[in-house]
Amino acid sequence: MSNSMSIEDVKRDISTLEKLSDLEVKKYADTGGYADIIAQANKNLKTTQLRKFFGAIRNMEKNASSWENIEADFYLLKPQLANARGRDLIPKGFYDIMMSIMDKVDRGDDKEKLENFRVFVSFLESIVAYHKFYTS
Repeated sequence: MSNSMSIEDVKRDISTLEKLSDLEVKKYADTGGYADIIAQANKNLKTTQLRKFFGAIRNMEKNASSWENIEADFYLLKPQLANARGRDLIPKGFYDIMMSIMDKVDRGDDKEKLENFRVFVSFLESIVAYHKFYTS
């Protein structure tokens, strides 16, 4: 992973995945990895918006004993993100990359979808951590 990767490169790499759980932790969590690149590219993202989105996902995680328990809430995140983007509360780049990542969660059987969701939570956790690093 090199620092010469752009957010477009990250989006392209994610689009090649069959499902999010195919993504190695090192690729998104390591320094210079996807989460780092996304956070750097979205320094102008307000912490309150990121925390609000992350908080919604954390709440879903509490009920994530099955995909069925969180499926509706997961799909409702997309219009919430679209609304935040439409109101200019989040940057277009952040909206685009989140939609790309979320598209890789609803793949496979329910067990795989749940695993994809857990990777999504970890990925977002990493973005939040790097975002804090770049904005503090």
